[in-house]
Amino acid sequence: MNNHLIDIAQIVAVSEVNGPGKRAVIWVQGCHKRCPGCWNQDYLEFSSVWQLTAQNLFDTVKQMTADFVAIEGITFSGGEPFAQAETLADAAALFKENDLTIMSYSGYTLEEIQRKDKSQSKLLAVLDILVDGEYVKEQHCDRLWRSSLNQKVHFLSDHYKSYEDSINADVREYEVVLSANETRITGFPKAELITKS
Repeated sequence: MNNHLIDIAQIVAVSEVNGPGKRAVIWVQGCHKRCPGCWNQDYLEFSSVWQLTAQNLFDTVKQMTADFVAIEGITFSGGEPFAQAETLADAAALFKENDLTIMSYSGYTLEEIQRKDKSQSKLLAVLDILVDGEYVKEQHCDRLWRSSLNQKVHFLSDHYKSYEDSINADVREYEVVLSANETRITGFPKAELITKS
């Protein structure tokens, strides 16, 4: 395991709309792509405001989820998880040792990831699900776990194969989380629901 740092944008302890079942969601900070209409504009710039090692990330999520009792898996989003693939792969391996499944989003296609360097292959190897492809505003859709028709869901293990038959159903799920300091919307709300100030 390396001691490199992961730039973290946000962590949500329990979500039911960012993958199958109840999952902790880790948004990384930084993405080289600039997809028009990207939902997570605030996570595009690379910055080191909140940095964690793989072990620190594991420990943080473990504490937030009461030793993982509240969740069945982890979802990486961003930003671009594959821009920090090596250290995220180390964190994913720790989560897998605790019987958690791993899902990741990427603006890159599976084929592009497979052509990249070993660190991307290392992260790909520990995933149960990959949702790939840039968000394309002109191809907007309401599909399970994704928002444009070009994006594909790849089941990389047998763990969630039961979802294959329903993956193209029209589904639009989102969560609104209220706390003393903020209101957070996660998942896939309709664009007209959101007004950025």
